[in-house]
Amino acid sequence: MENARKDSWETQPMPPETAILSYSEEFSSDEFEKISRGLVPQEMEDKWFIYLDGTTLHLHRSWTGICIYQVELEEKAGKYAVRRVLVNRNPTQYQATDDVYDSELLHFLVSNLLLGRKIEFPVPGASSSEAPNGIFQHHISGTAYPERPVSRKPSEHAAPRKPWWKVW
Repeated sequence: MENARKDSWETQPMPPETAILSYSEEFSSDEFEKISRGLVPQEMEDKWFIYLDGTTLHLHRSWTGICIYQVELEEKAGKYAVRRVLVNRNPTQYQATDDVYDSELLHFLVSNLLLGRKIEFPVPGASSSEAPNGIFQHHISGTAYPERPVSRKPSEHAAPRKPWWKVW
């Protein structure tokens, strides 16, 4: 099967309204090869179109083409480390604003949809009581993995944060 490319699907560019997501991950060269294949939707349940352009991974919603995440990777000693992640914060395109949840969801999407792992789907706290199990997951990812609530503390995949007084 051919690798996904930007022109494999109709997409929209990342809007100017973005946030930098705290996300830290490193991939082996074998994992990078799997990631570089991307994902072209084949049926209605496939909710994501994902492609690698150079060393930037683009994750778009398949039905709308809206870009939700851009993951910039850099090669370091035969491995590929996440350098920076942008997340869409245009409220007309993507209503989510929870950086912790977005980091968890991005980790799930890359791990399960691209790398073939079987990790649990992260469910935000508010969604877990609003709908029967699996409904939110199917809406977001079109999958049926076991689920787990997202903790309010940053995940193990979050990049270390600087103390607020060092940011200014």
